[in-house]
Amino acid sequence: MREPHVTDIRRAVVEDARAIAEVHIESYRSTYKGIFPDALLNGLSVDNRENAWRDRLAAVEPPLTLVARVADERIVGFLSGGRERTGKLTRDGEIYAIYLLHEAQRRGVGTQLVRRFVHELKAQGFSSMAVWVLALNPSRKFYEALGGQAIAEQTIERGGQPFTEVAYGWHDLTVFPG
Repeated sequence: MREPHVTDIRRAVVEDARAIAEVHIESYRSTYKGIFPDALLNGLSVDNRENAWRDRLAAVEPPLTLVARVADERIVGFLSGGRERTGKLTRDGEIYAIYLLHEAQRRGVGTQLVRRFVHELKAQGFSSMAVWVLALNPSRKFYEALGGQAIAEQTIERGGQPFTEVAYGWHDLTVFPG
């Protein structure tokens, strides 16, 4: 498989909604296959997700959403985040979602997205951040490699089943690696 060469990471625009939705669904299915029930994964709709992303990106105060594109301008990954949503994690910023196509995983694309996100957070006055990750998600090691420390756990429900999520946190973005 040829390594994707990311040509740019930029802020998403409303016109990116379809591509983001496609990445979101494809990555969600590949990441959670064998973890979440097949019925849940098979029931995901790119059209529904596109509408949700279109609404989110068109909002008056949309979340900071970044897209990673390769030479042919295809979007191969995205990251969305902003202010920490629960008020319980003692962090002011949060990654809400980060998804990459399989071809872009383990190629440095996720690291580039997170570094750019941290840069944007710091520019907006944020000093720390967190991200919730499914405990069964093998990508947990990605956050650990970036210096994230497990700071909390919670139980969520997907497809009628309970799952544990772990929050990883960075208490000082001024020393974020990279």
